[in-house]
Amino acid sequence: MLIYPTQSFAQEQVSVEINGIDGDLLNNVQALLSIYTLREQSSVQGFRVRYLHRQANAEIKKALQPFGYYNPVINGSLKKVEQQWQAQYQIAPGPAVTIAEINWQVTGEGEQDPTFSSALNELPLKTGQRFIHSRYQSAKTRFTNLAAERGYYQAEYAQHKVTIDVAKNTASIDVTMDTGPRYQIGQISFSDAPVEEALLRRYLNFQQGDDFSTRELLDLQVALIDSDYFATVEVQPHWQQATANQVPIHVEMTPNKRTHYRFGLGYGTDTGARLTFGQDRRWVNDKGHRFNGLIQLSQVQSTGLLSYVIPGEVPQTDNYRLTAEVTDKSNEGQESTLYSIGAADQKRIGGWQRTYALDWQREDFRLGEDISGSSRFLIPSTEWVLLRARDRLNINQGYRISLGLKGGADSALSDTNFATLTANAKFVTSVSERWRLLSRIELGATYVDNFSLLPPSLRFFAGGDNSVRGYAYEQLGPRGDDGTVIGGRYLAVLSAEVDYRFADNWRVAVFSDLGNAMIEPDEKLKQSVGFGIRWISPIGAVRLDLAQAIDEPGNPWRLHFTLGPDL
Repeated sequence: MLIYPTQSFAQEQVSVEINGIDGDLLNNVQALLSIYTLREQSSVQGFRVRYLHRQANAEIKKALQPFGYYNPVINGSLKKVEQQWQAQYQIAPGPAVTIAEINWQVTGEGEQDPTFSSALNELPLKTGQRFIHSRYQSAKTRFTNLAAERGYYQAEYAQHKVTIDVAKNTASIDVTMDTGPRYQIGQISFSDAPVEEALLRRYLNFQQGDDFSTRELLDLQVALIDSDYFATVEVQPHWQQATANQVPIHVEMTPNKRTHYRFGLGYGTDTGARLTFGQDRRWVNDKGHRFNGLIQLSQVQSTGLLSYVIPGEVPQTDNYRLTAEVTDKSNEGQESTLYSIGAADQKRIGGWQRTYALDWQREDFRLGEDISGSSRFLIPSTEWVLLRARDRLNINQGYRISLGLKGGADSALSDTNFATLTANAKFVTSVSERWRLLSRIELGATYVDNFSLLPPSLRFFAGGDNSVRGYAYEQLGPRGDDGTVIGGRYLAVLSAEVDYRFADNWRVAVFSDLGNAMIEPDEKLKQSVGFGIRWISPIGAVRLDLAQAIDEPGNPWRLHFTLGPDL
């Protein structure tokens, strides 16, 4: 029972009592029942109340019809008791109108379009269902949008009607969409840009004469924005200039600032405080080549990196890269300085991102008091990465697989023969609307003639924020005589985590990690358990974990802080 009081002109009160319906039915009756609006007026007169009461039956019937109720029974009354007008409506919606017949057709060129065939098969209207007008309108809107998205510029409804048999409480739906011809992509033009048009055309995933699709235009817009050459991009079909069923496409672009500077302060429990400075030359020349410089200083590791990037045949995913790097690292008795130069070829093949690389490196290192050296290696390598996830920032289902192979030969500018194979995988599985399971595996193995000649960058270490939590960064592995971790030939890390979303952007998690770096593959793995909280920020998950190394119960609980996407 709902009662709505209203102050009248003569200090009279008006109340409206509605019984027999609730939910969406009640809401719609409230919205269309004029007498209900009297509560919003500053003065109400008796003749106005009586007039609106006489309109109430028709308004209530109209309010119920969109939900399939065309034969309601309405008992209304209006009386005045002292200074109180009392309007009462007892509503029985009656039997719902059901769909008896559906005749929904697509004619024109769209009749042969598989997208329309799928839409017809997935029509949300079925015979025997209660006829709800909003579903009918939504179905029409979907077909209208499909026509626009797929270039049926002249599409129109040749017929669209619903016949209601009030006596039988049935509805017959007759809809015919005539799509007309499907338009094709016409001439493609670009506004002035700091890079040559030949490069811009390599971003196109369509050509003149292809069938029109707004999805393809949107993909082009996203790709050009992601290129970092432009601040804004608009891909515009000029329908008014269409001829011979071809629509011209114009791409309007605003160049970005040519040079971009980055400065940042951060903290990670693996590396400690961090200071980052970067400079990006977004285009070096009109070929779209880019130059990037980065300096990152931290308590554990400091790096200087230069890279020169040349767009590939498909510049969204393919490129050639020249790099030079200097990295100085100091961590619990592990000291190293790495100098390297290299070249890489990155290309997407199917769903995989494939990288071929050739790097030359020199590394001066010391592991504890007893192991030191200066190594030189020429290292060819390949890496294949497969990523499947709809939303990188808040993943409910997806996975990432990475396979790598690298090596060197003493006959080709390397101190010793070696070959290293790695395989990593991480899976995010949605168990229910709020629960997820995150699993991770990392495996690595190295064949080497003389292990003592391998520098730290070519050995395996475990422990830390993204490895086995509960242990310090790279402090799991074989140890030297003085207790310093010296790295291993094998790596195995397993992780299982369950998290629960208790608010829109918040999750709690429990986890267990298991792993180690080893000289021989049958050595014992170390385990940890822990719990944490996650905040889903606009740049990825912010994770705060507490973990205990249960194989070393004397160690305290360790805090781990990380930021970034789950995959």
